[in-house]
Amino acid sequence: MARPVRAVPVILAMGILGVGLAAPRSCLAQGAITQPRMLIYAGPLHRDYLGCLNCDQFDVNSVWNGHAAFGWDNGYADASHFSVYRAPKGRYSACDPFAADPPILVDTSGKSYGRLNVSKTARDGICGPKGAPSICETLTAMCARGDPLKAPP
Repeated sequence: MARPVRAVPVILAMGILGVGLAAPRSCLAQGAITQPRMLIYAGPLHRDYLGCLNCDQFDVNSVWNGHAAFGWDNGYADASHFSVYRAPKGRYSACDPFAADPPILVDTSGKSYGRLNVSKTARDGICGPKGAPSICETLTAMCARGDPLKAPP
């Protein structure tokens, strides 16, 4: 007996990504299977893997999985070498609107789709003029949690 197809989270349709992605929790499983995986890389030469942007929320590589190492909603990155990519200031930070080299989005074949950054003016950024408002809001909220390395007052 065939099991019914259930809805899975993916991501908002992104103008800068050039792929038809749907908002989180609104796409059928088939859509998740046919879409290229959007991967986040950062750091010098973009060697650090930071997770999958449009993977199912239960995927261990998904940034939407709050219980996995790459989840934006957990504290793992706060206490690891990944904290530099969430810092309020820094060359490689997604949270610094003036970052010189913020994380990039690429698919599994290596095609680049822009930058994961809170800058409202960067043409190739998630929060830029051709960006993805839904992901920008989520990224901005994650960045608003503050500097993970700063001691509480």
